[in-house]
Amino acid sequence: MIDDSPPKAFPFHGSESEVLSELAWLRENRPLTRVVVLSGHEIWLATRYQDARRILGDPRFGVPKEAHPDSPRLNAVPFDADFPVLRQLDPPDHPRIRNVLAPAFTVRRIERIRPLVRQVADRLLDTMAETGPPADLVSGYADPLPAAVVCAWQKLPERDVDRIRSWNAAVNGASSAERIRTVRRQMLHYVIELIAARRAAPGDDVISSLVAARDERGAVSERELAVLVFQLVFSAHVALSSLLASALSDLLRHPELWERLRSDHTLIPVAVEEMLRVHTVLRDGHLRIAREDVTLGDVTIRAGETVVVSVHSANRDAAVFPAPHDGVGCAPGHEHLDLERAPNPHLTFGHGIHRCVAAHLNRVELQTAIVVLLGRFPSLRPASAEEERTWKALPRAYGLAALPVVW
Repeated sequence: MIDDSPPKAFPFHGSESEVLSELAWLRENRPLTRVVVLSGHEIWLATRYQDARRILGDPRFGVPKEAHPDSPRLNAVPFDADFPVLRQLDPPDHPRIRNVLAPAFTVRRIERIRPLVRQVADRLLDTMAETGPPADLVSGYADPLPAAVVCAWQKLPERDVDRIRSWNAAVNGASSAERIRTVRRQMLHYVIELIAARRAAPGDDVISSLVAARDERGAVSERELAVLVFQLVFSAHVALSSLLASALSDLLRHPELWERLRSDHTLIPVAVEEMLRVHTVLRDGHLRIAREDVTLGDVTIRAGETVVVSVHSANRDAAVFPAPHDGVGCAPGHEHLDLERAPNPHLTFGHGIHRCVAAHLNRVELQTAIVVLLGRFPSLRPASAEEERTWKALPRAYGLAALPVVW
């Protein structure tokens, strides 16, 4: 069916429940529809899982250059043309550059830092125990964890945790355009300083290995080196902390789930996959541009047209993720949390050549954060009767503003 209705602004406005209702209707009735994104361009929106997976994995779709003034974009403030953004690269540059970073993120190497992640989580909970109860799991645990892990892993000063957090909050929040541009320049300057420091005194960290790839093997250019270090230090903090906060909120609102995981830690890896599916947190999605005409169902996306893939919707497609009869509702009427769902082919980390290189690191951080919290505060519970959750002002993601607890 051809969608001839007036296009709506995307991402959709309203509560998460309202947005999920609209996405569910589109999956059933108009899986490919026209929307208008923040740059003012009218593009396609894909909401079904099979379409999403195909678009993300099909080489006939490339990534648009969001820095170009005439290109559709999901960011309110466009990137400068020379700003390092790995996801805006296509072959042959993307695989060549990504392959320099990928060895640091193999499952085997990431598993080696699991004890370090535990140390970071323990340290954050030490502080929470000293100052509480009550305590806020968002500001005291979920928010600082990703930046603290990166700083510990890459041997960056602990004082840099707050700087990295504040920069990420500024560029991903409701900041003015000028503020976002200023912070992006500060982040890039920080990256350039890190590269210079590792050149002067190499270590056994990933940044030093990336500098060596540039200086000793010529594997990447100086600008591409900045792309990689930027990706390593700054990527996905807001999404990961938001996802962790939402997952912990679900467990606390459903004590039976909390108790199941506390009594059997072997369930946690599978449970984390389900949390990754349900709490995609990304409000919009991934942009792709058709290199040639591509037909999906009864819709043809013409060469040169852009489509945004809604992972938030695709991960809730009942054709792939049926609701369990005994599942726990996470958003009334929309989805269920099944801690034993397997297989779980969610698209939270993307699909195809642009799939998140740090997927296993994110898994390890989530699994470890939950394990440590369960062990430290077995009687943890919400600080007050359940109320409507409040959200941060994040244009592109859902992030809990606070999660007050006692124990």
